[in-house]
Amino acid sequence: MRTKKDKEKPAHVPGQRHSSAASYEITSQHAMLLEHSDDAILGLFEQMLVDMNLNEEKQKPLREKDMAIKREMVSNYLYTSKDSQQQKERNRSAMMYIHDLKMDHRDESLLTCLESLRVPLSSNPVSWLQNFGEEGLALLLSLLKRLQDEKNENLNKGLKCQHEIIRCLKAFMNTKYGLKSMLGSEDGIRLLVRAINPTVPNMMVDAVDLVSAICILEHPENLHERVLEAITEEAEKQGIERFQPLLSGMNSSNINLKVGCMQLINALISRGEELDFRIHIRSELLRLGLKELLGLDAELTARHELQVEMKKLEGDYDQKLQDLSQEKEQLAYSKLEREKENQSLQEKLSSSQNQAKIHIQFVCICVHSQGGKDEDCLAVCVLLPHQLDSAS
Repeated sequence: MRTKKDKEKPAHVPGQRHSSAASYEITSQHAMLLEHSDDAILGLFEQMLVDMNLNEEKQKPLREKDMAIKREMVSNYLYTSKDSQQQKERNRSAMMYIHDLKMDHRDESLLTCLESLRVPLSSNPVSWLQNFGEEGLALLLSLLKRLQDEKNENLNKGLKCQHEIIRCLKAFMNTKYGLKSMLGSEDGIRLLVRAINPTVPNMMVDAVDLVSAICILEHPENLHERVLEAITEEAEKQGIERFQPLLSGMNSSNINLKVGCMQLINALISRGEELDFRIHIRSELLRLGLKELLGLDAELTARHELQVEMKKLEGDYDQKLQDLSQEKEQLAYSKLEREKENQSLQEKLSSSQNQAKIHIQFVCICVHSQGGKDEDCLAVCVLLPHQLDSAS
């Protein structure tokens, strides 16, 4: 029989011991970090920012924190990293995935490997992606090229594998490191353009999203030109109009594909450097039937996403016409100014010539008045024009 004293005895809380141990571990780790130099803490702090995949705008206020707060943030970061490392039995390393990608998989096992790879590419910190690195990216691109080139007996499985690789690339490019690596690859953009395949709508949605993002990206290299060049080369290989796949996508029943194609169309038009070139691309798209597709599809035009893209297209075109009109007015004004300037110069030249004639006649009179000979007057008349020409 339990006494009152036994009843009042606090019950054991299962997580209390673990919580105390964790708290002790954090405290011990924080005390250990106090012994590190500021330079060492700053190095760990920068690694933490990389793993957090923050842009420069969000990193700036964190860098402005004082050293004490940075030490605390590094302490929490290291503890979290250690806690996640304890689950390594369930999380495969990047090198293991690289090893698997090097194996000669058949369609079913390759699809399973790619589906498994996409999870850590989407969820793991940037340091994991750096370990996967350019070697892993090269393997993914090589597999994608092989699948695009070969005539697979099991076409459906091959297309599923291609789509899964595109999804892996999308996750990989979602970081600054991954995007830089992809843009640095020789075949990356070209293989993404090849994945713009209207017969596989779901894969084409992801492909046009990636190509659109690359096309509008601010970069020292002209990425718009690289994308357009890849589109043109692929169309020449297939013997079709270069924007025909986008028009086929617009003619699809997949609403997301239609919106994605409109985004890429706007990106291709708006990022052109020359006004005439942008109008040329738009005219080429209209010639292929873009206007008719937009006008006939009531369901599509009712979608807010596409309304935004259509307004961008129409607004961009109106702006181009306005810019072109202003440019023509400036050219006409410049031409008029040049004509006025030429006329003024001609008047000055005519006036100078008349003054030269008067000056020669005056000199001849002076020579005669001084008792000069006709030969002296003739010499003056011959020499003075040459002197005037050289002076002018």
